[in-house]
Amino acid sequence: MNNSPDKNQSGTGWHCSHCGAFNKVVAAKFCGKCGSVKENPCSQPVLKTEEPPKDSTTQKSTIANYRVIFKHLKKWLIPTSNVRIFKRLIASAILLLLTSVLTGYKMYTNVNIIRLSKSRFKDVAIDHPVYSVCKNLLNINAISFRKNLELAPYEKISAAEWNYVLYQASKHLNQKYSEAAYFSKNDPISVDNLNNKLRALNSNTTEILDTSRIQSFYLLEQALFN
Repeated sequence: MNNSPDKNQSGTGWHCSHCGAFNKVVAAKFCGKCGSVKENPCSQPVLKTEEPPKDSTTQKSTIANYRVIFKHLKKWLIPTSNVRIFKRLIASAILLLLTSVLTGYKMYTNVNIIRLSKSRFKDVAIDHPVYSVCKNLLNINAISFRKNLELAPYEKISAAEWNYVLYQASKHLNQKYSEAAYFSKNDPISVDNLNNKLRALNSNTTEILDTSRIQSFYLLEQALFN
């Protein structure tokens, strides 16, 4: 079969071989004027549809904007020199220091915070009266802890605990107390014996009503510091 272009064809359409009319639609199989069948359709040239050119200027501008943004991000996120890293570390340290100072100042000046002695007990609240009525004994560490840093206020005081209070007070006040104010090895702990020890201190305080630690410490505070 001869596939060479027909003489009745043109580059932009085809001429009807019967009436000579020119048909602009290359893909048409029939003449638009007389309706005759198009001859040798396989040899008709096919028009190529050209895509509209892309706007290269807009594309280049978008790429340039992305590059600028990436450059700034890289500058801040990835320091390019040791000097910049050092400056950022110094700035972070200063900021952390200022935050700590402000937080500490706020906590220290808060009127709702109760300031107590350095001795604190795990089994009594921070507003327990022992911190105020026995503050001198606490300040000289004369009140000993029970197990697990507990005050155990209502447990029976021991002879060693009573004697330790007198020892610490004597050292702090530079004063010697009568031997009768101390418990000996064989002295039992009783209300009468505790009151006898208080009287040996020349105390004018009220008498002890029980053998609890909290009452003993309170009356020793009154006898020794008032």
